[in-house]
Amino acid sequence: MKKLLLVATVAIVLIAVLAFTKEKSIPDTSLLSLNEISEKDILENTKAIIYLSTTADQDIDNKGLSYGVFVQEDHSVQALAMNGLELGSIAVGKEEILLEDKNNISIIGDATKKFEMDTPQYTGERTGYLPKNELFFSIYNSGFVENGYSSEVRYGDSKGFKVDTIPHYIVASGTTEKSVEILTQDLEEDQFYLKEVTVDTELNVKDITAIQTESTENMQVLAPVLSDESYYYLIISTITSDTSETVSLYRIHKESLKQETFELINYKDVDLTATIPYNYKNSAAIHNDKLFYINGLGEVYSFHLPTTDVKKEFSLDKASNSTVRHNEETYFNSGELYVLRYNSEKKEPYYLESCSLDKGKLTDSVPIDGLETIINGSKNKKVYSYDLKVLK
Repeated sequence: MKKLLLVATVAIVLIAVLAFTKEKSIPDTSLLSLNEISEKDILENTKAIIYLSTTADQDIDNKGLSYGVFVQEDHSVQALAMNGLELGSIAVGKEEILLEDKNNISIIGDATKKFEMDTPQYTGERTGYLPKNELFFSIYNSGFVENGYSSEVRYGDSKGFKVDTIPHYIVASGTTEKSVEILTQDLEEDQFYLKEVTVDTELNVKDITAIQTESTENMQVLAPVLSDESYYYLIISTITSDTSETVSLYRIHKESLKQETFELINYKDVDLTATIPYNYKNSAAIHNDKLFYINGLGEVYSFHLPTTDVKKEFSLDKASNSTVRHNEETYFNSGELYVLRYNSEKKEPYYLESCSLDKGKLTDSVPIDGLETIINGSKNKKVYSYDLKVLK
């Protein structure tokens, strides 16, 4: 009897030690408070920032969590722990960044400011910075209300934030110097609508046009709303069977509102789930008269704006064609495509690649030391990547 009791006691102690070890697997030196970020000038040495969070269903107990992970120039990471926000993201301003969670907006720069919001949010849509008004914004798909749907918007700067509402369900969005362009979906009318949102002292929503489609039922928006001086651009797929899909680029003239459609990719006999971009919000960009789009297979396509020619530019080296994802992310900036990648055979499985859009070649690849520890650091919760921003 005593032997059985001793064995049981040892087992309980072992389980407790293992649980404690797993819960404490993130080194204390990797976790920072908001004040420490400012005091240590973390942004000065930050190469990139990654947003990790639990999913909304993990926040039922009000214990969801997220991390703003600062990747340093020496490849190490330090993280700010926050509350959870599924599909949360990062906004980069002139000399500051915005980090968000369901309850708070944090502005980080030479000084830090944290603003507690009255109403919690659970699903993010897009954050951004509007240089013309020098304002940050964050949009959320908040949910159905009595008279339809509500997408709340937090907007402001280091002096404070206001909250307003867009009364639509948003399926895609994008930013310009002065506005946020959104694509909304009306489920009752079975219709997509393109709208423009401006914020200054107040928020305004302007109707642009309805998208000419027979039905939205088998359609999926795969990229942010993009625009140049003359056109708006949307990338939308139409699923024709379980293994077939046509990805099209919709071009809408800003003055005449004339709409044209161009085939970008035609998938046949493939697992369509594997083709879905790593992140819809960061899957396309315009650079040097070309619109670039990267799918979930690591294939980069271009649409030449003057001639409308479509070309497969290049593919990521050894990109997986599996439906299993490992927190991969993409980000376009200044003629480079940055990709957060994963390889279980590497000493540090997560690494950051950059590829030149003009040359279609890899320009850099650096390990991210300690990111896997943060991703797997919580015993009871699982975090996933939702955004990547590269600062230098």
